[in-house]
Amino acid sequence: MVEMDKPQLTTLITQSKQKLTNFTTWHRCLAHARTETIHQMITENLVDELNIYGKSSMGGLCKDCIYGKHVVYPYNDNKSREKEILECIYIDIWGPYQIQSAKGALYFMIIMDGFSSYQMVTFLKSKSPEVTLNIFKSFHTEAERQTSRKLRQVQLDIGREWYNSAWKCYHDKQRLDFEFMTPYAYQQNCYKTAGELDDPQWWIILFLFLF
Repeated sequence: MVEMDKPQLTTLITQSKQKLTNFTTWHRCLAHARTETIHQMITENLVDELNIYGKSSMGGLCKDCIYGKHVVYPYNDNKSREKEILECIYIDIWGPYQIQSAKGALYFMIIMDGFSSYQMVTFLKSKSPEVTLNIFKSFHTEAERQTSRKLRQVQLDIGREWYNSAWKCYHDKQRLDFEFMTPYAYQQNCYKTAGELDDPQWWIILFLFLF
C-alpha cells in the first residue's frame, strides 16, 4: 500500500477548489439540482468555492434529468395497422367505479376491431373469468357469422380476468393467437381502449343511469 503524504494531499485539494467548473458539471455534481437552486446557492453563498466557468445556465436539456422523470419507457408506435376485419381485436375493462349503476354494474368491457374500429361495450357487475369469457364467446360467434371471416388475433393485458384456465381452454380449443400486453399500459394497444379513459364522463352518465 502506498501512502500519500499530507503536503501532496493538501496540494490536490487546493487545486480542486481553485479549478473553475462549468454550470453543467456543477448541476451533475449537485445531484442534478434545478438551475434556480444552484443560482440560489451562488447568490446566498450557501456553498464554499462554488466557482462557475462560463455561462450560469445549462447548455441545453439534461438527458439524465429527462430519463429520470420518465415513469415508463417510450412505447413502440411502429406497429403495422390491420388490413382486414377480425385480423386483430382489442379487449379491455374499465372499473370498478365507486358507485354502482342503476342495475348494479361496476365495470364496462370494450371489444374493438383493429381494422374497422367497431366497438362493442358491455356493462358488468363482475369481471370474473366466466363473465368476461361468455361475453367474448358471444362476440366471437356473432362477428364471424356476420363477416364470414375467422378471428385471428386477440390483444389484451395480462390481468387475471383474461390470464386464467378458462380463457386458456377457449384459446386452445379455438386456436386463437392471444397477445398479452403489460397491465395498465393502454399505449401498447396503439388505439383508444377503456384503459385510456381516465375520466370517461360520457360513459359514466350511461353507466349510472341506463345500466
